[in-house]
Amino acid sequence: MKLPAYVQYVISKLEKCGYEAYCVGGCVRDYLLGQCPDDYDIATSALPEQIMQIFSSHKLLTIGIKHGTVTVILDGKPVEITAFRSESDYRDHRHPSAVGFSSNLEQDLVRRDFTINAMAYNTERGIIDMFGGKADLKAGIIRCVGNPEERFNEDGLRILRALRFASRYNFTLDRDTSDAVHRMSYLLDYISAERINAELCGILTGECYDILINYCDIIREIIPEIRPCIGFEQRSKYHDRTVYAHIAGAVAAAEPTLIYRLTMLLHDIGKPRCFFMRDGAGHFHGHAAVSRDMAQTILTRLRFPKKVISKVLFLIENHSIVMEDTERSIRRGLAKYGEENYFDLLKIHRFDNSSKAEAYRRLTLHFEGIEHSAREYLKHNAPLKMSDLEVKGGDLVKMGYKGEQIGRMLDLLLDSVLDGECKNDRQELLKRLEEINRSN
Repeated sequence: MKLPAYVQYVISKLEKCGYEAYCVGGCVRDYLLGQCPDDYDIATSALPEQIMQIFSSHKLLTIGIKHGTVTVILDGKPVEITAFRSESDYRDHRHPSAVGFSSNLEQDLVRRDFTINAMAYNTERGIIDMFGGKADLKAGIIRCVGNPEERFNEDGLRILRALRFASRYNFTLDRDTSDAVHRMSYLLDYISAERINAELCGILTGECYDILINYCDIIREIIPEIRPCIGFEQRSKYHDRTVYAHIAGAVAAAEPTLIYRLTMLLHDIGKPRCFFMRDGAGHFHGHAAVSRDMAQTILTRLRFPKKVISKVLFLIENHSIVMEDTERSIRRGLAKYGEENYFDLLKIHRFDNSSKAEAYRRLTLHFEGIEHSAREYLKHNAPLKMSDLEVKGGDLVKMGYKGEQIGRMLDLLLDSVLDGECKNDRQELLKRLEEINRSN
């Protein structure tokens, strides 16, 4: 590994003082995957107080010292230095009751979660791989270090971490690890909403289709409201999948941003509550509003930011609106929802249709056509609100209009432009104003 100078400085300084020091964990994994590591963690045989003494001339952060970690700030960059650790007695399936320090690198690595995260490196010994992490990286496998049940019993969050790494790198879980994930999903009850939030975001924004399908029991563990969707037949010409399978397909079809993926995960969650049969076909009238309300409960419980919740709820509530490739529909849509929201809704429609029955998947081209027409329309400084009109409120005041009349007449003029009854031209608008007055 070619280490940054500030990282090599930390390792060399520890070694000169007689201690072992290695880069460990994610930075080694990412390097072997051909990626540039974002940060570097150092493991050392030095104890925390010895680390502090060695780097006493530098700015130190000691918030993690009870876990053996001292953070050194070098060139404005934080480097976490942690004493070799051995842990025991995980009573809450999350945190060790006791943290001990060791002079043995193997003891430190054996307590880590997955083989791909249990490798170490320094320039003298090269990459140290005691558990087959390199082979698992090459094969695309997520495998626990040692016994999976023991690893998950130590920390239930590792269940979601396994799925996140599989989604991030498009890997699969080895059989023993996978079996333990299914068998021990109950441990997620011990995990805080904030931690579940972070891991769920990582799962959703990766290559997550196989994860959502093969580990639906884990998804329903953290989002119980999704349980009725699993295996729910839609009995509709629009769908050839169950509600949950459609959801998984729509999530996978969406651009890998949190807003879009969360929207697709929850956009149809209310369908089972709204289902009824008519003329031999299944219907879900009102499911968008029901899904919106359920999503609000779920996202609030999982501690998502208000801004994220607000955007996702808007997209869910409007994911079934009719969007047509006509000038009037486009003008009206842009004016009603605003440019950003309008194009977001077009995307949501595309993602949704991508997971429907084959005949309706072709409608994605229809929405691409609408987007092209809408962007062409906007190129010509098209009016979308009253302030865009060539006739202003001051013009109407001079013509004798007062108070609420002004806003009402401007609104009528904007409607006329949006409906294609006149152009946004001053003379045409004044002429249209006369026509409105005569008709009144």
